Amino acid sequence: MRYFTSNPLERLMMQAPPPRQEQRAKPAPPKDHPCHGCKRCGESCVLPCYRGVEVIPPIPSPDRARSR
Repeated sequence: MRYFTSNPLERLMMQAPPPRQEQRAKPAPPKDHPCHGCKRCGESCVLPCYRGVEVIPPIPSPDRARSR
């Protein structure tokens, strides 16, 4: 087979990619852990979690305060 260039990466790009390995399922955190039952568990969790917020109070707009 002829190659278009003398670049060694051209031969590498023509090879079939190796099969991917199956990802192992991560074990669920214990029941006393704050992330127990969270759909995002294991995806760079940052506390406080969105599940801990019940109601977000509205932020009063400065424009509305002046017009009254």
